[in-house]
Amino acid sequence: MVWQLNFSHGSAMKSIQLCFLLLVVFFTSSQQLSKPGDPTYWAAVVEHKEPDGDNARLRTTFASESFQQIIKDAGDVDIIVFPEHILNSRSTATFVPHESENVTPCYQTDYELFLIELSCSARSNAVYVVINLVEKELCANGAGSDTFKPCPATGVLYFNTNVVFDRRGRVISRYRKTHLWRHEYVETAVLRSPDIATFTTDFGVTFGHFICFDMLFYEPAMKLVRELNITDIVYPTYWFSELPFLGAVQLQEGWAFGNDVNLLAADASEPSGRTTGSGIYAGRGGRLVAEIFEEPTTKLLIAEVPKKEHGQLVPSFTPLFTPQLKTARVTKVATYKDYNVDIFESELLEENFLSLERTLCHGSFCCTFAIARKLTESSEVIGSGAKAYRYRIAAYWGNETTAIRVDRTEQATCALFACTNEHLSSCGYIFPEFEDVVNRHHFTKLNISANFPAAPRGRRLIMPSTLNALFLPVAVSEFDWTESPEAAANPDKPVFVNLNLVRQQNDLLTFAIWANYFTDLPSTHNLDHMHPNFTVPLNSGSAGILVSSFVWLISGLFLVL
Repeated sequence: MVWQLNFSHGSAMKSIQLCFLLLVVFFTSSQQLSKPGDPTYWAAVVEHKEPDGDNARLRTTFASESFQQIIKDAGDVDIIVFPEHILNSRSTATFVPHESENVTPCYQTDYELFLIELSCSARSNAVYVVINLVEKELCANGAGSDTFKPCPATGVLYFNTNVVFDRRGRVISRYRKTHLWRHEYVETAVLRSPDIATFTTDFGVTFGHFICFDMLFYEPAMKLVRELNITDIVYPTYWFSELPFLGAVQLQEGWAFGNDVNLLAADASEPSGRTTGSGIYAGRGGRLVAEIFEEPTTKLLIAEVPKKEHGQLVPSFTPLFTPQLKTARVTKVATYKDYNVDIFESELLEENFLSLERTLCHGSFCCTFAIARKLTESSEVIGSGAKAYRYRIAAYWGNETTAIRVDRTEQATCALFACTNEHLSSCGYIFPEFEDVVNRHHFTKLNISANFPAAPRGRRLIMPSTLNALFLPVAVSEFDWTESPEAAANPDKPVFVNLNLVRQQNDLLTFAIWANYFTDLPSTHNLDHMHPNFTVPLNSGSAGILVSSFVWLISGLFLVL
């Protein structure tokens, strides 16, 4: 519909223009796609590549412009989530208001321009927006937050921070990352008491949010789910994938499944640097949308998300299985190798095995495996140099492990995983792109079960960890998962878990039950200020600036006298 108005008097035109503007403001501020009573809401996550630019400020400008365009083009979504580490750096760090201050940067312009513009963009498009940025906070003279890192001589601390805007561009939640990636600890501050961040929307969903590596720890991630009963999680990340258990989408889907929560995960896109994999997940209903990219990519992923109070989403049906000698595979995503597998109790399976029933134990923890394969028949000619994965089964329970060699972990695992040859050192690697890889056999049966010990501190997450050659998990409709008793409700009890493949598979890399027991063992990361007996030096920012002020005061008094 097109409206055409003709005005003969300037004053009348101004009055009508004013009325029109008021109507626009009213409808913009009250626009709402999903309502509290609706069974679903619309969510979007953005996988985003690193911005171009010759300097930090230019890169921030380009990233902000890209974010604004994506928000504008997203259409009818209720919430949109952007990844970690893409928007800015220390050179363009910004102050960030706490949600209690009720600040809308769009017109309260005491912040970096990109924060102001993104606040305006959220308001203009009437959408909840979640961004991740480098935040700065003044800390001199006793000001600022209580952090492990002392106030530096500059008097400024930096945080890795999520910021949430509501439909009017108001900051309604702020979260500062608790568990940093190792090198981040050198320049980024961590609160002594972790943030527990939530926000409630006008479509009736309360979200919790955290950042990247936080997913592997009890606080704040599990505390949101287990203690606050949050059912929907927002997750900006810059994840470094590790095989065989911690690929980006593999972990996201497994974590959402294990907790039975909705998860909106936005990852950065730098595949050659081990970073790619974004998605939207509906708990035990599986992924609604998820993608891995082999080239740096900026892409918006959108899904209609079922609200948890309206019941469980039924997993989508998958097509009939067809044995394939060769299948598509991801080869351009770099990954870390999980060195924990070196100490697992493991057994190399025969190269051409067709069936296996075995119980494998690591100490008192035992895993039972029942596996069957068939030879894949094909008219294709297999070259003499063609490669096929070898497989190992493994069991482990203990605390002599790490999460990507950054923090200590305590985990229990029953797993089948791929190796490029018969040596244990080859597990956690894939064949490179130039190799001709074939599936000489396909899996027709795969069952893994174990009694997972009670959690000594009442903290435990048990989840499936599966992966195929496309770096995607086995769809939840293709396996059965049972717990007895229910794991989440009974952390103080042993739980029998059974993972059973119900659809045949051509090209498995991992099929496992993976449990995190959330160790209390500390990691100090070789940093002085992370040690429990560390004391703030006199030349730190707060102490140094106080001393400097005292010297100036004495000098002034001396001159007066």
